Amino acid sequence: ALVKPLQVRDLIKTAYVSLANGTEATLLAAVAGAYLDLVYIMGANNSDAAVQVDIRPVTAGGVVMTLYIPAQSTAGIACPVPLPQTDTGNNWTVDMPDISGTTIYLTALFSQEI
Repeated sequence: ALVKPLQVRDLIKTAYVSLANGTEATLLAAVAGAYLDLVYIMGANNSDAAVQVDIRPVTAGGVVMTLYIPAQSTAGIACPVPLPQTDTGNNWTVDMPDISGTTIYLTALFSQEI
């Protein structure tokens, strides 16, 4: 028998977004009636300034994780246990300060739970 560590394939969700200003952006859109638990997130920074990226499990909600991404580098986390979304039917969002000439590229992996 094959044992998978997380979830069946159809319930794994991938996400990608680029941030270039101080506006909150949707990382992964909500799925009605489902939790989307964060498994992995990685950010790449193309600028000469270190950047703080805040991660929220609901639009305009409280920050549950912050990534500090060094200048011209990457940073991320593979959660040893998926980080649970607090309520069903919400977007995961990301935000950063408005830093001129800076773009952050984020990729993430989620597990859909009911």
